[in-house]
Amino acid sequence: MEHKFKRWTALASHFIGEHFDQCKPLLDKDYAGMHPKVRFVSTQLYLSCQFSTESSLLLLQQGQEWDSEIINRSIIEGVVKYIFMLQGSDEEVLEKVNEYWEVLPSYSSVKRSDRVVLLLNDTDSEIIQDSQSLQDLKLEPSQTESIREGANKQQRKLLEQKWSFSNILQGFSKSEDKGLAPLVHLAYNFGMSSHLIHKDGDGVAMIWERCTRDSERQEVVKAAHIARAISDLCSFAEVRTWILHKRCNESHDFTKKIRESYSPLFSELKVAYEKFNQVEYET
Repeated sequence: MEHKFKRWTALASHFIGEHFDQCKPLLDKDYAGMHPKVRFVSTQLYLSCQFSTESSLLLLQQGQEWDSEIINRSIIEGVVKYIFMLQGSDEEVLEKVNEYWEVLPSYSSVKRSDRVVLLLNDTDSEIIQDSQSLQDLKLEPSQTESIREGANKQQRKLLEQKWSFSNILQGFSKSEDKGLAPLVHLAYNFGMSSHLIHKDGDGVAMIWERCTRDSERQEVVKAAHIARAISDLCSFAEVRTWILHKRCNESHDFTKKIRESYSPLFSELKVAYEKFNQVEYET
């Protein structure tokens, strides 16, 4: 079974890589079809999703599907924010880029500074007290006031809510763009993965329950789980390609040909899921 996972992840890596190759010209620093700041910031988010995808595939290659789900959750959120960022007029997109890259991080820096001050006040450890990296995170009162200037607590909260995963998906569900509405279903895997991140009872129980199954059921559910995760990662790559080319007014018809060229991979992934249903539910 390990050989199968290695073949699947290798093919998926090439599939995702082909999408990246098609996007590279639009991500390049010399590309003039976007406002420079929009191109730079959106590219950093795109690349972060791309690198996390590579990490997730490495885990899936080794049969570590549960840990892969934790990374996949961050990719889901990254893709959703990437889509949200690039929706709207040029002015709206630039405003959102500024919120994402400048305003929200500045709000976070105040919260981070407050936590560092509490840590330094509550510990006598010389290592912590002498840590320059921690000291550098402290803000002077004047810096905090400058960051909060012109925005009260309610306004800051509203902006943070605007960029929340659930709020963005809610907006997609009401969108006139038929390509966005189905993305609301990403909330399911996003929510399930949160159990794994937080190590709550549901998350630990999911793994435990898997281990209580007989060997045949364990094998087919593991293969189906990994197949679904790989399929998701491929779909996320397609979505990133679609939204980037759409923003740049470039054709993305090539995505259909890429998927067709990898039809053996997607056929195998489908078979794995069908076998799971056959063994688990006799369907």
